[in-house]
Amino acid sequence: MPSAKEIHEHFLAGAPWVDPDETVDTFKAGDPLREVKTVAVGWMSTIYDLRKAVELGCELFITHEPTFWEHAAPEQRFRQAPGGIEKTRLLEETGLVVLRCHDAWDKWPGIGIRDAWAGGLGLTRAVDVSGDGWSTIYAMQETTLREFAAHVLSRVRPVGQDSVQVMGDPGMKISRPCLGVGCYSPGMEMIEKGADCLVGVFDGSWYYWEQRERFVECGAAVITVEHGCSEHWGMKNCADYVAGTWPGLTVHYLDLYPRPWTLK
Repeated sequence: MPSAKEIHEHFLAGAPWVDPDETVDTFKAGDPLREVKTVAVGWMSTIYDLRKAVELGCELFITHEPTFWEHAAPEQRFRQAPGGIEKTRLLEETGLVVLRCHDAWDKWPGIGIRDAWAGGLGLTRAVDVSGDGWSTIYAMQETTLREFAAHVLSRVRPVGQDSVQVMGDPGMKISRPCLGVGCYSPGMEMIEKGADCLVGVFDGSWYYWEQRERFVECGAAVITVEHGCSEHWGMKNCADYVAGTWPGLTVHYLDLYPRPWTLK
């Protein structure tokens, strides 16, 4: 059976775009040399997911987002603050190893966060990419913004999102939507490349007055979803990838993070 460290090194070796000295993909808790037999994979290592991983007998939890609510490694600021104290105690008492797989998995070809998000929405015909590689325009059969937004909602509702926020004329024609990756929501570069609808996340780089409203004035519609929703398919793929790469491991996909809900 592999150690947690060997699994970590595998991901870094497969991601040449990641600088090992600068990445946030580091261990957040536990002994990296611990032998692994049972793994939990999830979008975020919430206290609920960590408790479930312990209940399932996992030695390793692979998370995409921070464990202690701070993007930069080593996530020390909130460990001894409310919330962090309970989580720190749980990890110390159980020895559960927590590994972040963020920078490597965002751009992992075909099945990582970026490509899986498009696949989850049924968009397959990529036609243009931003200069930094974080946003992609897709071609699709022309439809109205109302119909496309309804399509997006039909795809994200099964993974826990009960609504999407839309800006733009409901009747405008859409045929070249653009998706970002996580907090890297699309911007003016992609409108200039021909995107007619930008799909991003609430906690991305989209202030209402500085970005979203301006995008609409520039002729592009905007659809907004929650961060975890956009990355669900990628992390499910990560769990499947771990299971396929190390067939002897037992792998559990956990997604017990709280979903925002809309009161209408």
